[in-house]
Amino acid sequence: MENMVTPNMDASSGNSPARLETILITGNMGYVGPGVIDALRRSNPQARIIGLDTGYFAHCLTQAPALPETRLDRQMFMDLRQVGPEVFQGVDGVVHLAGISNDPMGNRFSEPTTAINDSASVALARMAKNAGVRSFVFASS
Repeated sequence: MENMVTPNMDASSGNSPARLETILITGNMGYVGPGVIDALRRSNPQARIIGLDTGYFAHCLTQAPALPETRLDRQMFMDLRQVGPEVFQGVDGVVHLAGISNDPMGNRFSEPTTAINDSASVALARMAKNAGVRSFVFASS
C-alpha cells in the first residue's frame, strides 16, 4: 500500500517521496473499501480522499469501524458507468475497487458484469490517464 501513495521521488529534493494529495477510491463502500480508506488515512493523513460508489450495498457495512463516507473529504454517489472526465479534476491517484465481485453474480448477471468490470473500468482508466492522473491501481480478483 505504501508504494501506492508514494510512487515517485520528489524532484525538488531527490530524496523524499512525493505524496499523492487527492485520491479517488471507486467502490469505497464495498468489501475492501473501508480498509483501504483506513490504510490511506494512516499512511497519508494529509491526503484528500474522495469516494465514488453507488451506495447500493451501504446497508451491509456491518464490520466497518466507521462508515467509510465519514472518513472521506467527499463522497460521490453514482454508477461507475456514468462517470465522466470531470470526476478526475484535481485527482492525483485512483484506487479502483468498484466491480461485481463474485462468480455467482457474474454468471447470473453477465451483461452488467461485463459492462462494469470490463468496459466501464477501461473507460475509467482512460479518462484518468487523459486527465493527467499519476497513479491508477485496479484491484481485481
